[in-house]
Amino acid sequence: MPGTSLPANASPTLRSRPEMKTTLRYLSLNAKAIWHRQVDKQLKHLHSLTAITAAEVVLEHQREAKPGFRVQVRLEVPGPRTHPSASRHTRQAALLIGGPGLRAEARDNTLEGALLKTTQDLEHQVQARQLRRMERGKSKLQFSAVSGRWAHAQAGRRA
Repeated sequence: MPGTSLPANASPTLRSRPEMKTTLRYLSLNAKAIWHRQVDKQLKHLHSLTAITAAEVVLEHQREAKPGFRVQVRLEVPGPRTHPSASRHTRQAALLIGGPGLRAEARDNTLEGALLKTTQDLEHQVQARQLRRMERGKSKLQFSAVSGRWAHAQAGRRA
């Protein structure tokens, strides 16, 4: 979060994580500091699991609907974001804009319950992504070595 400093003994993983830009919107609700703190707490938890560059959170109270509270979260994480039918230029632009998004939405009779359900869904998505990466045989060490070699090969090609 902007303005937060990590202690000197913080793990290197947390220290190297980029700051997260957060957007919080309220629909049919008055903003309350306690809700902002709860969202912040849940986002920090998710940020400890994976790097997040941006988060968009919508808290909504729909009086006619049952259950009446809805929470919608979209997280932007680093990495390639491509679409199979996208052109080469579109893919390059997507890489510059940001990584793939994780999305979750939940409803509950309380705002806290809907937020917790949404966070749990996003946590499962993060775990599934990590599992897929491990199944492909790309640990963090292998992944960084491959991308480092690719960058050097591209630099050598231009020279």
